[in-house]
Amino acid sequence: RFETVDMTLRLLVPIIVLQNHNRYNILQAGHNNSIDVKAIEREVKKMVHAGQEVIVISGSHALHEHEKLAVAVSKAMRSHSLHETKSDGRFHVRTKTYLDGAILKEEMERSADVLSAGLLEVSDPSLSSRFFLKQHWMDEQDNVQDSIKHKPIWESYMPRNKKEKRGAGKKKHGAMYRTYGTRVIPVFVLSLADFDAELMMEEESLVWTSKDVVIVLEHNNKMIPLSYVSETTRQFAYPSLAQRHILAGLASAVGGLSAPYERASRIHERPIVNWLWSAGCHPFGPFSNSSQISQILQDVALRTTIYARVDAALRKIRDTSESVQSFASDHLKTPLGEPVKGNKNKSSTELWVEKFYKKVTTMPEPFPHGLVERLEEYLDRLEEQLVDLSSLLYDHRLVDASQNSSDILQSTIFTEQYVNFISMSPVPN
Repeated sequence: RFETVDMTLRLLVPIIVLQNHNRYNILQAGHNNSIDVKAIEREVKKMVHAGQEVIVISGSHALHEHEKLAVAVSKAMRSHSLHETKSDGRFHVRTKTYLDGAILKEEMERSADVLSAGLLEVSDPSLSSRFFLKQHWMDEQDNVQDSIKHKPIWESYMPRNKKEKRGAGKKKHGAMYRTYGTRVIPVFVLSLADFDAELMMEEESLVWTSKDVVIVLEHNNKMIPLSYVSETTRQFAYPSLAQRHILAGLASAVGGLSAPYERASRIHERPIVNWLWSAGCHPFGPFSNSSQISQILQDVALRTTIYARVDAALRKIRDTSESVQSFASDHLKTPLGEPVKGNKNKSSTELWVEKFYKKVTTMPEPFPHGLVERLEEYLDRLEEQLVDLSSLLYDHRLVDASQNSSDILQSTIFTEQYVNFISMSPVPN
């Protein structure tokens, strides 16, 4: 669903419950609205790549104690008009309120890391140093709450001007930095009371997902009628049950999964829906009632990871080829500055290989012969790995294909860096 390549070693999933009431807490077991954090962690571990550490923590916060988050929820409230047919056969217009997830995410995106870091410190202080760097947790952060200073870790070690000594700067007390190799996907569960009884998010859903955050709406109201019908029975949404929606959001953000009834259409430039695939062992859509990830979806998540890595590798190969062609167009010239003449059917890259690699001319070489030969070996090796990957995918050996795709991406990154280093190096006279 999202074009992401996750190469991190650790995955932190903080489940942050923001509630505007004290009637119940969905993190406490024993009532119908409870969520099982351990079950969510088990399902998330099915979708990550081999060797990736998964930590799921949870915490509850009063919404009125976080003013910026409360304002963000208020700003994200929208309404639209509905035309419904009643028993009298006429259309009736009414206004329905919904929560816009995109606006809510934009308003509250800077508070995610601060809340998750605090939850991790309370849950397990030994793990907090692995996910975040902070000197004193209780210090103020420039008198700004619910925000994170987007400053790299190495900025304090880099001199601002040449006269300053390296290491002279110090990280300010209370500042928080995410450590290298960590991916944080916060899950915000809005447990709201005294709102519209039929309050939902856009498109008659209770979850909104992006590539780096999941927002779930929960309130203790009864069934909400939907516009979906199964045979002759109208479907209903249950806003008090948040477990399935949390898992659906994490399946999209972590595993890159989309609903089984959706497929991308390049012709229509939008997802095409086939509701015949909407029922099954998956947490998506109004016709499902499962809080588990099936084995088929696990294979889909692994295959999606493989495709994402190969796609990133192919993009880097194309960029590398373009850089080689641009280098050839700049340097493949005669001593008088005129373009090199050759066979009209050959491209500039082929002419460059003939003139400087095959040594059919006495013109001075911009690169040593060994460097070009090494680059050709890298490209041949990548081609062999791609052929092996296609055979592994054909045989449905997804675990071996995942390792192969990781090697392909690493080799491509190394080749791209090698070409950039060579092309940017000064040419000796």
